Amino acid sequence: MRCCVECFKDIYIRDTIEKQGVVGDCDYCFHKNVAVYDISTKPNPITDAIVSLVQVYSVSELTDARQLKTTLHDDWDIFNAGTAIIQTLIIDLCDSVISSGSNVFTERVAIEQLLDSDFLSEFGVVHGLQWEQFADSIKHENRFHSGVFNADAFASFLSIIMKPYSAGYEFYRARIAHNKNGFTANEMGAPPRERRSAGRINPEGIGVLYLSSDGTTVLNEVRANAFDYVTVGKFKSLRDIKVVNLSGISGTSPFLYQGELEKYAANRKVFQEIAIEIAKPLRRSDSPIEYLPTQYIAEFIKSQGYDGVEYASTLKEGGYNIAIFDERLLECVSVNTVEVTKIQYETQ
Repeated sequence: MRCCVECFKDIYIRDTIEKQGVVGDCDYCFHKNVAVYDISTKPNPITDAIVSLVQVYSVSELTDARQLKTTLHDDWDIFNAGTAIIQTLIIDLCDSVISSGSNVFTERVAIEQLLDSDFLSEFGVVHGLQWEQFADSIKHENRFHSGVFNADAFASFLSIIMKPYSAGYEFYRARIAHNKNGFTANEMGAPPRERRSAGRINPEGIGVLYLSSDGTTVLNEVRANAFDYVTVGKFKSLRDIKVVNLSGISGTSPFLYQGELEKYAANRKVFQEIAIEIAKPLRRSDSPIEYLPTQYIAEFIKSQGYDGVEYASTLKEGGYNIAIFDERLLECVSVNTVEVTKIQYETQ
């Protein structure tokens, strides 16, 4: 039996299938002429990955317990298939380790550690709280020495979502200009101290260089009006830099956390909420206090020796933004001033 790359969303599993270099028809989702993988392959890293995940579950009578095929479909971005295909696929993949008659495949299951308050307190990045509870605590109770943030637990995940950029890598920054003359390269850096207002990443008064992945994303991010002049600066990194990809923290393959899947599961929802919160565009009506939780996260990442954070752009699909803690790590090498001639609005 052969599964295929289209059976899965998970990056680790898709990469494993594609690297084998075999093309054919899938026996599970019935895609044709795609990268396929014989599940009888020995050794089988896909089997090892799926077995490691299945084994964190145990049969449970709790009211929120669900069948394995359902929880794998709903709670993990692993499969690109319905529950019926997932059921057949996991039984076949696990067959050499877990009997197909095991009640873990037929009864309702749960991860017991996620019901253990001591486990959640020790390994949860917000000690088992919801993100909203953590945010309220930072905003209204104790923002400088928070007892609801588990520094050791959060730090343990950072190296996995670290993203390196080599010296000379190009990023973009935009500023709305007063006229068609625009700004010079020397004027495209972070604002001076007296003009450093609070943002999602930086507290008021602390400089951060906000950049984007490409010229189109940066024009969307600056949110210029029609007929505004905008100067776009191209920046190059002066040395290798390493940033933490906060948008990728919830989408990282769980199989990179082998041996610690329960810890990842305990934090997955919080990671998703961090990714959403960090990417929210600033609104004119926002109070600076609303940025405190993400500022807290960013300041901690800075304290761990990383050069910045990366997060998805919500204004340009596929684009991303990077906030660099020290602007001296990059140089503006060219500028180009353009006029915005058309804006297209979409509503929902």
